[in-house]
Amino acid sequence: MQELEYKKAFVLHTRPFKENQIIAELLVQDEGRLAVVGYKGSKKNSAKTALFSPFRLLQVQYKSGKGLHSLKTIEAVNTGFALKSTSLYCGFYLNELICRLCQADAPYETLFAHYYKAMKQLVSINDIEDKEIQLAAVELVLRRFEDKLLSMLGYELNFATTLDTELAFEDELYYELFEGGFVHTNFANRGILGKEVLAVSELLRDDWQNSDLHGSDQLYYLKLAKRILRASLHRHLGDKPLKSRELFRK
Repeated sequence: MQELEYKKAFVLHTRPFKENQIIAELLVQDEGRLAVVGYKGSKKNSAKTALFSPFRLLQVQYKSGKGLHSLKTIEAVNTGFALKSTSLYCGFYLNELICRLCQADAPYETLFAHYYKAMKQLVSINDIEDKEIQLAAVELVLRRFEDKLLSMLGYELNFATTLDTELAFEDELYYELFEGGFVHTNFANRGILGKEVLAVSELLRDDWQNSDLHGSDQLYYLKLAKRILRASLHRHLGDKPLKSRELFRK
């Protein structure tokens, strides 16, 4: 019998199954999201139960099945990412986004790498002393992950040209968000200036650093990016609210 391969993974979500068993939604390196059934620890073996906590890098072995895979081995690679406060809520938000939007067993080969990078960035943000910059940095991590997630799902936002004319954006013309990009509009009250669309594109896809997140312009573009991405994600999430968003309101 061929030995099962060890693969790196994160637990995104768990739910009870049969006695002493759980179903765990995993994000697996080079693969994507998949569901496994495994045995949780007993009260005497709480260390085993702790392995199913989110934000801990694991290595797992599982046997493939139809829709539900069988977890054979689960081991910790490290103690996990020390997320706290807002960063912790953001971690739950990213987990829920993946579970809601990413089809199980579909080949999202780069999803693990983007998720891992986002986790590292959320941890590093805890060291930023300026609270305004810290919150802006958190928003930037979320918006960039959302943008990459849409691209992996096949819904990449087109910031290069308009959808209707296929022309480059002009600074002083207005553009309305449509599915997958923008179209020209003569109605300023429901449009975004071309120079603002381009600024959001740079924010999401250029190598901005936390030190660049100063001033009213940058904060405005972060809010605009949030508005654009939330509308784009809503088309695929539907009207069912995300539970993790409630954490930010408490």
